[in-house]
Amino acid sequence: MPGYGRKGIRMHISAIIVYPVKSLGGVALPSAGLEPRGLAGDRRWMIVDETGRFVTRRECPALARIAVAMDGDDGFRLDAGTQGSARLPRLAEGEPSSEVRVWRDRVPAIVVDNEASALISDVAGRALRLAYMPVEALRPVDPAYGAAGDHVSFADGFPVLMTSEASLDALNIALEQPVPMERFRPNLVVSREEGPEPWAEGGWRHARVGAIGFDLVKPCSRCVVITQDHLTGEQTDGNAPLKALRKLGRVGKDGVLFGQNAIPRQAGRITVGDPVIVER
Repeated sequence: MPGYGRKGIRMHISAIIVYPVKSLGGVALPSAGLEPRGLAGDRRWMIVDETGRFVTRRECPALARIAVAMDGDDGFRLDAGTQGSARLPRLAEGEPSSEVRVWRDRVPAIVVDNEASALISDVAGRALRLAYMPVEALRPVDPAYGAAGDHVSFADGFPVLMTSEASLDALNIALEQPVPMERFRPNLVVSREEGPEPWAEGGWRHARVGAIGFDLVKPCSRCVVITQDHLTGEQTDGNAPLKALRKLGRVGKDGVLFGQNAIPRQAGRITVGDPVIVER
């Protein structure tokens, strides 16, 4: 059963997506476990250069050409089309062996050279490796937005990104070339049918998805990635999405905005179709 927004509008989750490797393709799931640091398996892997610094599609758009799929119960399959594919096995949890950097954070990690990192290096045209965040590695959320004990994976800054189909529809009306939701790399998408008004999520502060409460702590500021084709990395429409969002007034102190960053307040499980109830 759908939940209700502030004005009695029925809402539910229409899509759940995890991104096993930061900046590579997403995997849509019918259901996913939720941990304090985000959806289970979301961005526990990250691509790093020889210095341990994170590498994303911002500086390497070709990474968009690598799709990710589940491969049994113990790993993922990376597929780069004609450039080949590689298996990324699920690592046994263990002690971090290295330190990697994501934005200003230094995070203990397990850095590996394997067939998956070789494929990524081939696509990127430079030597890259993969870093895994074991359960022992804790990366705190910015204390300006999170509470003590809030942690995040290798996502840019927050455990979960929530977007709405209604807001995407409003953006696409302003664009000559419509863009898909995949451009915005959300974890949870709120339904279009009987869903919220466009941009309503910008005013949400606490919402419940099924039995799980979320604090919606900060609008998501967007970068050049939303101007790239999510399958090729090519900029097919210039900076049109960023320009349109700015023209629509979706701007905050950190830049152009789309979606809401959220912090879960319980662990549990989320399923497509779960009701969304805005509590304040």
